[in-house]
Amino acid sequence: MDCPLIYEANACSDIGAWDGWFSFEFERRGAEVVAVDCVALNSFLEARDLLGSRVEYLTLDVGELSAAKLGRFDIVLFFGVLYHLRHPLLGLEKVVELCTDLALIESFVIPSEKRTIPAVMEFYERTELGGQIDNWCGPSPEGLLAMCRSAGFAQAELKDVTNQRASVVCRRRWPEPKGVGAAPHLNAVINNRTQIARFHPFKDEYLCCYFKTPEADLTADTLFVEVDGFGTQALVVTANGKGAWQADCMRPPGLAAGRHQVRLRTLRGPLSNAVEFEMSDEWGNSTAAPSNSLPSDSPELCSAELHPPGDQRIAIGRAGLLVCYFRSGAEMLGAIDVHIDLNGETTLAHTVSSLGDGVWQANLLLDEALPREATVRVRLGSGEWSAAVRSSGVGLWPAP
Repeated sequence: MDCPLIYEANACSDIGAWDGWFSFEFERRGAEVVAVDCVALNSFLEARDLLGSRVEYLTLDVGELSAAKLGRFDIVLFFGVLYHLRHPLLGLEKVVELCTDLALIESFVIPSEKRTIPAVMEFYERTELGGQIDNWCGPSPEGLLAMCRSAGFAQAELKDVTNQRASVVCRRRWPEPKGVGAAPHLNAVINNRTQIARFHPFKDEYLCCYFKTPEADLTADTLFVEVDGFGTQALVVTANGKGAWQADCMRPPGLAAGRHQVRLRTLRGPLSNAVEFEMSDEWGNSTAAPSNSLPSDSPELCSAELHPPGDQRIAIGRAGLLVCYFRSGAEMLGAIDVHIDLNGETTLAHTVSSLGDGVWQANLLLDEALPREATVRVRLGSGEWSAAVRSSGVGLWPAP
């Protein structure tokens, strides 16, 4: 697999290094290399001694790999490994996590099939593939590309299929836009399950991105979403009318606990404003701190409204949604930055939306009905509280 970026790599990981040919070749071309395999081979160790190599050699299974343990690499090699994995998609997620951009993937594949959905995979229960007990799956070339994208790569390009071996170049970043257009305005990013702006590292949760753009006929192939600069796949893009859109997206693997930024663009336009969400720790606890660049003056609270609950089957927010509209000169706000005082009890907002021109919306999911009269204030971080808004809101506030 020819790739000129080989000559520019500063750090490389060779997963499934075997006897080390690729590891030593990358080192010869100037890269610092970490080689990984599930067993240590004498042939690798002998070659390293003969070459006077400084390649780091680790004995780890794919499931043990993480950016926290190994760091990230300019290029990750993943040759002849995928079909040995009992959980191939999770294995590809590990590759994504270790990449700063580029991964070179090689795998056994089955022949392409003329099907409505050509992305298929065979499963080998015992020794059906090559008589080996650790050969578990054989994707079609289309299935291999789909798995690479679904694992978290922004781009996956099939370079070659020879003797049922496929070579794929994957990237974590989107290509440059093809034209000049208007940037979308990203309003909010929330969790598809909980409807708040926090995610759990071990849960299968998706990003719901709400944005506005004058462009029409957007699809999952013409919307480009990125998290912390890395591209992530949009699964479905839905028009909500009057230039409003919703995109449900993959969450990139390996995100650390704390704050993360989402931006998006269309095929022809520049990137939108950034909107934040939070990753919890593995126990579901928040570890993020409020921003240290918040305005110290109080926001201007314009109104507070109660919206009825959405899906009546869902317990979260079963008493509705408290929506606070306010003005502030803050450039960016996360839910962890906005405190809401509701009848003397203070809590953090669940979501914060940028409506543009300094107007913001903070939402609070309610478990219990509010009294007819409620007093609401908001503040940013440890700044000054806004003036209180007392609302009786005919038709907005439920009876006690």
